[in-house]
Amino acid sequence: MVFEKRTATMSTAISKQVFGVLAAVLFMLASVAMAQTLVTATADVPFDFWAAGQSFRAGNYVFDSGFPASISIRREGAKASVALAIIPYGDPVNRDHAQLLFAHRNGKYYLVELWGVLDKRVLTGEFEHRGENSKAWRTVPLIYR
Repeated sequence: MVFEKRTATMSTAISKQVFGVLAAVLFMLASVAMAQTLVTATADVPFDFWAAGQSFRAGNYVFDSGFPASISIRREGAKASVALAIIPYGDPVNRDHAQLLFAHRNGKYYLVELWGVLDKRVLTGEFEHRGENSKAWRTVPLIYR
């Protein structure tokens, strides 16, 4: 009787361990399946601009697309970055046609879209302005590493 009880307890403990390992493996596989490919590009923006309510000075910037529904932007050489919420809306473009699109409103340039090798993306905060005509659009090429 004691032997049967001990065997049942050991069997339950082993079952819990196996279940835990299987859950961890499934979680890792789901994470890999949901993860987006990390793609890094640079752009030399020759003018000051705004994105996601923040001001950015003219300069060289690095754009990373490793997180779903966002891209990160940082000044080249800096460690801190800013996440910009995006909405994918179009097919990818060739590296030769990859670019940032800026709209001129209220005397400022606003980063509106990013056309890249993963897809075309509009910044979430700029979505309401899609289709509006800007008096002066500027584009800056994206260079992939």
